[in-house]
Amino acid sequence: MNNVDTTQEYPYEYWFQFQDLDDTCTYKLTKKSGRQNSIIELYNNHGDTVIFVNIRIQNIETGSLTNLISDLNGQSNIGLEKGKYKIEISAMNYDKFNMEFEVADEQYIELKIYLGLAPGLSVYEIDSKSALTENEIFEIIDCVKKNRNELLQECSDENKYRVMLQL
Repeated sequence: MNNVDTTQEYPYEYWFQFQDLDDTCTYKLTKKSGRQNSIIELYNNHGDTVIFVNIRIQNIETGSLTNLISDLNGQSNIGLEKGKYKIEISAMNYDKFNMEFEVADEQYIELKIYLGLAPGLSVYEIDSKSALTENEIFEIIDCVKKNRNELLQECSDENKYRVMLQL
């Protein structure tokens, strides 16, 4: 419990935020023979596409740099010559992703990247009419975690407590 103000309708205050430590970036790199553009696909860890993301690809050997932005399907295409590359991805609300890979002659790649959530900057507040048990608090936090992109009314019980996002 963070605060008690008995002059309020909801005198008990609890605050929390998410660290998302178990939601990390992963990838699947497939190298294929042929001469065509390489494909980079971006998803979150729920399999939803992540759009309009900055993708930076640098040829480590020549130093040349290419900046791309993922499209409405979470994809970007690029022609890559033989060489060693470094890719960096920055997307709001997601962990940064970096990796190095190599492309051989007459080869292209298909790279699927699953971005993990960055530690949450949002602070949530539970205002309660009475003191909540630890189990009740964890149930509310679990509800918010599952519904944090939706309205938080689903996680509130106006007769007992309400959940709000602090701005």
